[in-house]
Amino acid sequence: MNNAEPELYPIDIHNMTSEVWLYVNPITGKHATSTITGKLAVFLNEEIGRSWETKSTALKSMVGYTATWDEMIEISKIQTGGEYELFTTHNN
Repeated sequence: MNNAEPELYPIDIHNMTSEVWLYVNPITGKHATSTITGKLAVFLNEEIGRSWETKSTALKSMVGYTATWDEMIEISKIQTGGEYELFTTHNN
């Protein structure tokens, strides 16, 4: 029997998804950031983003929309110096 450990590879999110879900304040034009890290808050999809609305009063007052991965990178460069936090799970 072979007890070799499986080989692990880093996850390349950029090649896994072409679109993400973002929130923007329609009055100021500022995008949502993580309260803890200050990084741009990026959600893997709309469903995951909407689940976080139940926890965040800030997200409830913002407008959610789909952006391409490249658009998100540009927004993060402008708003947070290129830093973003990708939320991949629901907030249940």
